[in-house]
Amino acid sequence: MKKLASLVLASAMAVVPFAAGLAATFTPGEYEATAQGFAGAVTVKVTVDEEKVTAVTVTGENETPALGGAAIEGYNASLIGVADADTVDATAGATVTSKAILAAAEQALTEAGADIEALKTAAPKAEQAEGETIEMTTDVVVVGAGGAGVAAAVEANDNGASVVLLEKLTQIGGTTATSQGMVGGYETKYTKALDVHYTFEEMYGNLMSNASYRLDPALTTITVERSGETIDWMGERLGMPFSDNVIVGYGPLQMMHLVDGAGPAMRTAMEDTLAGTGVELLLETEGTEILMNEDGSVKGVKAVRGADTLLIYADSVIITTGGYAYNPELTVRLDPEKAGTMGIGFPGSTGEGIMMASNVGAALTHTNDMMCVLKDYEIMAEHDGTSATANVSSFISRDNTVLVGANGKRFVDEKDSGYMTQKLNGPVFDQMHRDGLGYVWAISDQASLDEKGVKRGLDMEFVVADTFEELAEKMGLDAATLSETLTNYNAYCDAGHDPEFGRLKLAKLNAPYCAVRVTPCEIITYGGIARNENAEVIRADGAVIPGLYTAGEATASSAYMGFTISNAFTWGRIAGSGAAAFALAK
Repeated sequence: MKKLASLVLASAMAVVPFAAGLAATFTPGEYEATAQGFAGAVTVKVTVDEEKVTAVTVTGENETPALGGAAIEGYNASLIGVADADTVDATAGATVTSKAILAAAEQALTEAGADIEALKTAAPKAEQAEGETIEMTTDVVVVGAGGAGVAAAVEANDNGASVVLLEKLTQIGGTTATSQGMVGGYETKYTKALDVHYTFEEMYGNLMSNASYRLDPALTTITVERSGETIDWMGERLGMPFSDNVIVGYGPLQMMHLVDGAGPAMRTAMEDTLAGTGVELLLETEGTEILMNEDGSVKGVKAVRGADTLLIYADSVIITTGGYAYNPELTVRLDPEKAGTMGIGFPGSTGEGIMMASNVGAALTHTNDMMCVLKDYEIMAEHDGTSATANVSSFISRDNTVLVGANGKRFVDEKDSGYMTQKLNGPVFDQMHRDGLGYVWAISDQASLDEKGVKRGLDMEFVVADTFEELAEKMGLDAATLSETLTNYNAYCDAGHDPEFGRLKLAKLNAPYCAVRVTPCEIITYGGIARNENAEVIRADGAVIPGLYTAGEATASSAYMGFTISNAFTWGRIAGSGAAAFALAK
């Protein structure tokens, strides 16, 4: 893909002639192609004469403004001199959409008569500007400008500290800006207006139950206790446009507060708030290293911005870079059981801050805890799939869906899925490792899929057959074994009892049968940097690293679905106030 980027962006999009001596490359005219971006189709229209691209238009009406839309805006605005996919991603802030732009551009150029392989070798390389080292001094450096980072920066600034806020992408917001704008909490001014009241015990119990009690009790207590205060602060200090309505969600409680305009509106509110503070925001600036003093306290942060190196000296550093759900390599390094997972999380969630903290002695915790969602393996692995194009949730949720491994046998109670299907992931990963494959098979039938209008992504077709034996042949499995497995399953349905796995929800399979390969893909991580109740980063022995703080998805063990956003803002504020106090006391 990086070679393709060099081809498309340097040779085609830069609007310059190709290498001297090349024959006419294009058939003059306008050419258009479409590919799947992060949240919708992206269309690239190129206009060419015989030797060069003269105009480019990139559109994507369904792309969310908070992510894919930024890629489109950045791409249209930054065509000249962009040299490779890494640059596109840094400029656009949306890897999936950037890849879609490149794929569509390649298709359009091919239709224009371009020799793609020839252009790869003909493409001029962009000259690397010579960078400089820039030194800065501040009280607090915040690395990562998602919800937690913005909360930390605003709180530290409000407490009298000078603050530099770093963001590696072209805009702030992180995962928060791509969210549905649903924030869990209780005893807010919004719930009080509706006369809706819950106890701490009810809220804590709901959250812990959803998370299968895998969270840190002390840290989770703070998340829940301060959730209401946080939501009110988000509305009053950050200007989040909360609806007066509060809905039931993530359990039986009426606790989900809705931001009108969802994630994009949250980003706008955060941008407007930052503009009215003394926080110095540095976009397209990636933190790479925590600088340390000889006494073990922090000294600041090393960062890169283009070709420049920034040395930002500060007494306090806050890591709010998010998780690592778009970095499967790091996931497997931290938890080998997850080998085979693919990332479908926010493209900026690649774990740099977690690695930075670990490299200066921070303990890591709960790195085996993440949310994975079963996706279409073939689309993910072979078609640059996204969460949307590889979606198989409606297939998996059919009453008669069965999972089998490479041996053609069931290996789990398919309906013992737990909240958000997370209990399925362990057995699926185990079966994948037993098989030495990156997937297992899901089987349903045509009638069940048609009943819910289930279609495969990218206009592809499921594996379909009229008999179990034919299905096995098309799946590449042993026909006798799969036929026995599915025949037995249907018999269990007739008997109303599954003696193998104790499955309670049973529904028969009827011809024609459908199958698809599925794999767990990580969408959010709950492990990361270990911290104490003051958001201070701690070592494995429990000792604090002086001046180092963390919040949000970069840290661990105090949030789950429904509380992810309020957790980020709550702990961002805790980190910001603590970091400011530490720095100002020195």
